[in-house]
Amino acid sequence: MHAKTAFCLAALLAAAPPSWAQSGGPPAAASVPSPPVVDLQAVTVRGEQPGPALWEVRRGDHVLWVIGTLSPLPRQAQWQWTQLEQALSRSTELLEAPSARLKMPPSLFSRLALQPSARLNPGGATLQRLLSPDMYARWATLRREYLGNDDALEYMRPIVVAEQLYQKALEASGLTDETDVAEMVEKLARHHGVRIIGVRYELVVRRVPGASGNATQDQQQGIACLDETMRLVEQDLPKLTQRANAWATGDMKTLQALVQGTHYDPCVVAAINGDFEHQLAIPDLPKRIADVWFAAADAALVRNKRTVAILSMEQLMGPDNYLARLRSLGYIVRPPEGVSP
Repeated sequence: MHAKTAFCLAALLAAAPPSWAQSGGPPAAASVPSPPVVDLQAVTVRGEQPGPALWEVRRGDHVLWVIGTLSPLPRQAQWQWTQLEQALSRSTELLEAPSARLKMPPSLFSRLALQPSARLNPGGATLQRLLSPDMYARWATLRREYLGNDDALEYMRPIVVAEQLYQKALEASGLTDETDVAEMVEKLARHHGVRIIGVRYELVVRRVPGASGNATQDQQQGIACLDETMRLVEQDLPKLTQRANAWATGDMKTLQALVQGTHYDPCVVAAINGDFEHQLAIPDLPKRIADVWFAAADAALVRNKRTVAILSMEQLMGPDNYLARLRSLGYIVRPPEGVSP
């Protein structure tokens, strides 16, 4: 998968970025050591954990440390952040996770609908009518296990029940996608007096694009998403837990194998993002966001002795990761212990 930046409406409508500032950093310091690897448990880890190790990007004696985010994560885990706090204490700036910022007149916002928005199937159709017999039988089994006997679910659109099934399956596995790692890192940065620099592709919308697709196509996409979500719940929850544990415990070797070998972005998120990009006629939005990040990272490495940045683990370890591009541009990139270049 390309280094696609998952974004949500909240990120797109984020407040204006902080003021840009230039400053030198503190005197040069030694690289931050990696935390010891902790063996994974068979169940979701709890309690205090070291969290992921950091990547190091160098240009001469200027350093950019990068922390990777992940979702979902163990619900009842906390992190020591020792390595990250050491890096922040030595740094001048923190680069936010790359995202997009949408600017449009308020009169247009109410007309730009993120589809699909309705919760109920058109014409009062039920899931039993929409799904194949085999698929409906699987859905009925998973519904009983994770969602109970709420008859209202039968009238909801497949994309809606897919999202509810995914959330309940995470909860049952001791996982959550509500942990905002980037927000936690920004809070630590403020604690250490580090300036936070917005990294956003700014998109100005002056008119609402014409409607695309049709109800039948949207419904078929929702059915496909429900099928994909059910397969994830039926087959891949243990790997999802293993991946979350690896991030929490700092087992970078295991994490790399899982990030490179699997794709667990829930389709309910991808469906919203993909539709939004299509509506705005910007299919290359992930590339535009990436270009903004590379420009910000390059500028930070020039003006600061020490900087910290936030990326997703896929952007760090995926097939088209940001670090490969940095290496091709002549930067020295040092991965954490256990991670192959």
